Amino acid sequence: MAEIPNLAGVATADLVEKIGGGNFQASYINWSRTLHLLRQHAPGWLPELVQATDGGILHAAPQGAFLLLRFVHADGTATPAVPQAVMDTRNAAIPYERVTARDITDTHRRGVCMAAALTFGLAYELWAKVALESGYAEQAEPQATVTRIGPTAGIWEALDGEQQAFLQKIADAVLDIMPDAAAAHAYLAEQQLDTDEKAALWTRLDSKTRTALKKAHKEAA
Repeated sequence: MAEIPNLAGVATADLVEKIGGGNFQASYINWSRTLHLLRQHAPGWLPELVQATDGGILHAAPQGAFLLLRFVHADGTATPAVPQAVMDTRNAAIPYERVTARDITDTHRRGVCMAAALTFGLAYELWAKVALESGYAEQAEPQATVTRIGPTAGIWEALDGEQQAFLQKIADAVLDIMPDAAAAHAYLAEQQLDTDEKAALWTRLDSKTRTALKKAHKEAA
């Protein structure tokens, strides 16, 4: 039986990305980087969806639906399953009969990261808002030789077609509302996007629009 690893401290500050400003600023580690850390430091462990009684993956709740996620090792060892609610952009439960494929894929990504933090302690510091250790402390190369990647690099490309279409629609609406930055700011606040969605959306807006939105937030505060 495989031992459940303790991955607290594995996630480092250099993996944390920030996007936006004010209400639109989010600190996060992209889900793909989180799972890469899992592959590196807990080889053999893979996420798995627990089937519902009807044989599917979507579990019915008194209000809404949820996924049950666990990790299973190559030797068959399984961790306890944890639930992740299927929610809309406002973090409200989506009625079972209205859950779409996009809702399930978004919930799966979010739920795997949550389950990794709960089960292995992977990136728990970010969820708990605990300061992360610097990831640059042990680098041997001079700083000038380090290749820096922008905080939004690959964010948009990591989304599937449905996610891109969803966020592009919001970005187009923001651009249509501009140059009324206050109204655009209010519209974005109503969307209640999660951190990955905020990061991806920011890449669809030009620098002038982003600056105007930040200014509108400061004026509204």
